[in-house]
Amino acid sequence: MPHETALIGRRGEVARLAAQLDDVRAGSARTALVAGEAGIGKSRLLAAFVAEAGAAGSHVLAGAAEEHFGAPMPYGPILDAIEGFVRDYGPDRAAALGGPAYGILTKFFDLGGDPMGSQQQVFLAVRRMLDHIGGDAPVVLVLEDLHWADPSTLDLVRHLGQARPEGRRLLLVGSYRSVGIERDAPLLWQLLGSPAFLRRTERIELGRFSLDEVRELVSADSAGRVDPRLVRRCFEWSSGNPFFAEQLMAAGALAEPDSVRLSADLMTIILARLHTLKPVSGQVLRVAAVAGRAMSRRLLRTVSGLPGEQLNEALQECFDRQMLYAGDDQDVYRFQHALLREAVYQSTVRDTRVDLHLAMARALTADPGLGLVEGSAAAELASHWYLAGSWPEALGAAVQAGRAAVRTLAFPSAEVQFQRAVELWPRVPQAESRAGMSRVELLAAAADAARWAGHVEPAVEHIRRAVAEAGDADPDRLGELHERLGSYLWEAGRRAESLAAYRRAAALLGDRPPSAVKARVSAALALGDLQAGRYAEGRQKADAALAMALDVDAVAEQGRALNVSGLALGMLGDADRGVERLRQALEIARSVNHLEDRFRAYGNLGLVLENAGRLREAATVTTEGLEVARQFDLAYTRQGTVLANNASAALVLLGEWDEADRIITEVSLDRPPQESLYPRLTLAEVRVARGDFEGARELLASIADVEHGEDPRFLGPLHTVRAELALGEGDLAGAAAEVARGLAVVRDGENTLELLRLCAVGMRCAADRGDPAAGDELALVAGAVRRRELTAEEQQLLSLCAAERKRSRRAGTAEVWSQVAAGWTELDRAYPAAYARWREAEVAGRDRDRAKRAAREAHRAAKALGAVPLARRIERFAARVGMNLAEAAPPLPYGLTPTEWEILGYLYEGHDAARIAQMRGRSRRTVETQIGRVFRRLGVRNAVEAVALARREGFYTAA
Repeated sequence: MPHETALIGRRGEVARLAAQLDDVRAGSARTALVAGEAGIGKSRLLAAFVAEAGAAGSHVLAGAAEEHFGAPMPYGPILDAIEGFVRDYGPDRAAALGGPAYGILTKFFDLGGDPMGSQQQVFLAVRRMLDHIGGDAPVVLVLEDLHWADPSTLDLVRHLGQARPEGRRLLLVGSYRSVGIERDAPLLWQLLGSPAFLRRTERIELGRFSLDEVRELVSADSAGRVDPRLVRRCFEWSSGNPFFAEQLMAAGALAEPDSVRLSADLMTIILARLHTLKPVSGQVLRVAAVAGRAMSRRLLRTVSGLPGEQLNEALQECFDRQMLYAGDDQDVYRFQHALLREAVYQSTVRDTRVDLHLAMARALTADPGLGLVEGSAAAELASHWYLAGSWPEALGAAVQAGRAAVRTLAFPSAEVQFQRAVELWPRVPQAESRAGMSRVELLAAAADAARWAGHVEPAVEHIRRAVAEAGDADPDRLGELHERLGSYLWEAGRRAESLAAYRRAAALLGDRPPSAVKARVSAALALGDLQAGRYAEGRQKADAALAMALDVDAVAEQGRALNVSGLALGMLGDADRGVERLRQALEIARSVNHLEDRFRAYGNLGLVLENAGRLREAATVTTEGLEVARQFDLAYTRQGTVLANNASAALVLLGEWDEADRIITEVSLDRPPQESLYPRLTLAEVRVARGDFEGARELLASIADVEHGEDPRFLGPLHTVRAELALGEGDLAGAAAEVARGLAVVRDGENTLELLRLCAVGMRCAADRGDPAAGDELALVAGAVRRRELTAEEQQLLSLCAAERKRSRRAGTAEVWSQVAAGWTELDRAYPAAYARWREAEVAGRDRDRAKRAAREAHRAAKALGAVPLARRIERFAARVGMNLAEAAPPLPYGLTPTEWEILGYLYEGHDAARIAQMRGRSRRTVETQIGRVFRRLGVRNAVEAVALARREGFYTAA
């Protein structure tokens, strides 16, 4: 059995086996059968269970039946188990544990003596040997792959399972494949159909892995971040079968999203099941494979050409062997495994495949109702015409299928179809007539589909080709294409090129009358100003774009202009009007079903709310937007990345770092650095605060050479995080230099918030260095912002700057820092509040009670956040002044004492009284008494119920 790989999932199944073992320890034999298809993880589950059982003091004997091509060896799994028992314990110890029956059995298995006279004698000897071993400790007998077992072994399993359980400490665990055993293992099927046997048997059916479990499996074998799209492909192609998933990843077979390269070994394994099929059943399976992973029942019957009775018999065999199945919709047949379909398809002669594809295409053309579901015929036709090599028909069908996919927001499918149409265009005479659109229109459609499928660079390439082929005849059309180019370039992180494309669009449209596209270009240029920190100028352009959109009655463009104008107002400090305009923009985007503007409105609304200090609202609205993106399967697009970052940024400020980390890691980090600048920076901020300085350096290094433009919302945090990293590592001079570099790029702009954040870090650095002159210089910079009304956070940052300035002069007071802490608490900012409480404790002087309260509060908050550097600074301060940070421990649940809590923890881990006594250095009787008290306090009767309650209550989730 495999031991090298950690168990994924299956903890519930292990717990069920452990519960059976608890009954065995109490003196009652049990039988359990673990079933599942090949590769589902039966052996891995049993390996994990027997490892735990052995560690808890049970004796384990394990054997397996072998696949055979003739008569199987009688009692093969039992012989295997006894030989393993001897290897594990040595001949002398094995003989002593096994008793007299052990010697009889070794002679029977031709190890130096005469055979027994009857099968009953063998059964009796095996049972007596196991009972003798059970007198020392509970016995777990594992017999794997019973679908290959000989009749004698199956009879022995029946005997052990039906024998009286009282006074016997044996857990018999068998495993078998539950697919096709009616035909391939009729004797096992008979055993499983015996009511007398099943009454005393616990059956555990292993299901396929979920997407999360496949993600865990794939990540376990990967040293770095795993692309979630690769995980999803692995899940879909493996159908959740762990063995197939491992093989696909190991062979690198999932490079293409819509196909898989099966290795020769995997092909052999998958096709082995087909060798026993009747020829006509194999023929039907080939027709089904050409149809796809799923096929219409009517289409299969139409194309197969087989008489009804013959077709039905063949289909029945495919169903019996669980190669095909019908889901809730009985009119659709599906392959049990996508890989089975792929293997059958790849092993079918090409001429046969082409003929079948042609037959299916013609059938669907004649009767679209033969498709899988209503409206699916276009996509099926496109595939069949293409794979049959009928290029003219394939081109028209691909365009129609692409349009249909866009209408249902199935953008990955649309991308495939439009890309196929682009490739087919040169091969088809009169392609424009066949496609029903011009090549420029096709390239623009392909670009938008690729963009929404999460592939921005192909989108840029398609739209550049569209621009090149459009010529100069239609300035309006060319201006619109440049506007799209600018949008895709921005999503690709190429900001300078994006702005140039927008300016080119504006130049092309300069002399044209007002129009929707002209308003959209004006709004894009306004957004460029905002991204450079020119908020007032950007607002003016956005309002002009809004006026133009109103004049030409372009509703979608009104929403786009309101979107940019609202962001500008928010960044200028007018949050209320900014929020109002952004909510209008969001409503317009919803009403006209404009995805891009809808996601932008969510992101910008969150940003304005965050800038106004309304963090909880910001987190809520951006998380809502991200959930919409998930519902449309667009979370991994560039727009989804922006929403993930804006949601995470608000959560970081709120101190919800785990959730922020999860969102960024899930959505953003698999994207190239140029497309994930902001999320990487946000995550670096969390890494610094948590003391993962190496991780922060890696993230910062990944974006060091990436184009980032002039956005103060990026440049300010970038230098702030770099300065905080230097502070964390004790490099005060480096931190001061980083603050100076940051101020140089944001000081003359309009972003007060980022300026004050830099000043606060710089003043902290000056105070740590004992440099009041540097603090005074920064105070002048910070004080200059008072020329306008400030937000609550900006006011709070000024208070922090004032407190740090006093600290640099050794003039700080506990009251000053207490007010700073209270201000941050009011804003729901746990981390800076904890920092301020620490400073309060430092300067509390002789007021020990105040210092202790402040230090404990700061330490508790830092520990809860996982802010390791801050927690350690507080601990060093407490040690220096002789302060005890420990607080009274909360009472344990159910009135348990610390000792009883510890005992329950051991039970939860699967240990029995003997093992607990050994680990705690106590007598078994004492431990049994303590266990009894635990049961009484919990109101349970045994260890199984105690563990179930502990799991339900979440007592040991950290374990």
